[in-house]
Amino acid sequence: MLRYLTPDCVFDSIYEITPEFLIKKGIKGALIDIDGTVSSHRVKNPSSKLCQYIKSLTDAGIKVIFLSNNKRERVGIFSDQVGIKWVSRATKPLSRGFKKGAKILDLPMNEIAVIGDQIFTDVLGGNRLGALTCQVKSIDIGEFWIGVRCKLESGFIERGRRKMQEEQKRGN
Repeated sequence: MLRYLTPDCVFDSIYEITPEFLIKKGIKGALIDIDGTVSSHRVKNPSSKLCQYIKSLTDAGIKVIFLSNNKRERVGIFSDQVGIKWVSRATKPLSRGFKKGAKILDLPMNEIAVIGDQIFTDVLGGNRLGALTCQVKSIDIGEFWIGVRCKLESGFIERGRRKMQEEQKRGN
């Protein structure tokens, strides 16, 4: 069970996950969480920085969709402004949403990165299905319950950070 809760990679921000990094890992598509990962749950519209980042991925040939447990209204409005497809009410960590996202991307899970801020949803679900899991620090970490969750997840995040550092030392 521990391996399912340990991310393959750990980053402070989604913007640290470059197209070059993903391509080097054999990634051709990304399932990206919204709330806490690319935007605060309080923000309705994507930033221009996020739009440019998504464009950098797609320009590099990486297919992208948003995968969120949030409602259709939230996910649809946000995603449509970025111009990418999306899956709402994904029921992460259950496999249904991940499989639907992979089908939209038309890629096998081993060519997909799951990028999110939560160990018990994004990382657990992505690892169970064989995706590359990239955990990022939550944008909403200052909120009480998010902070509590992050404390509970900290051991798994540190394991992932060490795992990533070991791979970098080996040149992977």
